[in-house]
Amino acid sequence: MKKILVVDDDLEQRDLYVELFRSNGFEVIPAADGLDAWQKISPADRPDLVFTGIDMPRMDGFELIKNLKNNPATALTPVIIFSHLGRDEDREKAGKLMETYFMVKGYDGPNDILAKVKELLDDKPHGPLSVKPDEDDRPGVTTI
Repeated sequence: MKKILVVDDDLEQRDLYVELFRSNGFEVIPAADGLDAWQKISPADRPDLVFTGIDMPRMDGFELIKNLKNNPATALTPVIIFSHLGRDEDREKAGKLMETYFMVKGYDGPNDILAKVKELLDDKPHGPLSVKPDEDDRPGVTTI
């Protein structure tokens, strides 16, 4: 069973996506912020995908992603940033991170998110040589 780490300080949003992913057959690990998420990741218990917000106390989403990408055990883990902000600078920052996708609350609904999660977890290899085109003009994967 594929495992998704859901990270958001908004309990209502976090619970919504925890339930969505669980009801679609995924194992889910909820985390209240980036630090909580980082502490829940171990070599024996790594997520297959991280679904995270940006603005959170203690450790924000970008710091969490930086930690993930700097750790060889989690460097190729796909990440979906889910933000209500949709700021251009956040999109640009996400677009520069390998295996990182940006989705916007209020624009990308649960069905869109579930489709992206399934696409990313379809057992195709992810890594430095994989390239996924943007489905629309929003920033997606940047690979090297």
